[in-house]
Amino acid sequence: MANRDDKRPTHTVPFVKHKTEDVTYFGNPVIDNMMTALVAVTAEVWSTRRRMKVLEALLETKGVTTEMVENFMPSEKQTKEWAEDRDAFIQRTMSVLAREASMPMSAEWTEQEFPDYSGKSP
Repeated sequence: MANRDDKRPTHTVPFVKHKTEDVTYFGNPVIDNMMTALVAVTAEVWSTRRRMKVLEALLETKGVTTEMVENFMPSEKQTKEWAEDRDAFIQRTMSVLAREASMPMSAEWTEQEFPDYSGKSP
């Protein structure tokens, strides 16, 4: 885990969710949902691939071979935890496919449709 006192620059920013679930950008909510899922999966895959490259490089310095990785068998606890992680991944990336958007992107937006992220109480 990263040291919280570390001052090096990162690429992370706070996530600010907007109320755009009802918006269609491509004129068809099915296409919007597919694009959203595709972007989510692509982000997950790249994050995993980059992390895997780091882990492989570190393991190589410690003598862990590809054969050892290929022959690894998870414990019951690991199997259960990994199944939970898989389910969360599916929820994160594919749940948008069930969304029913009906408002075109060109619709008029009111200020009330966006939450106040200033941290002030209403």
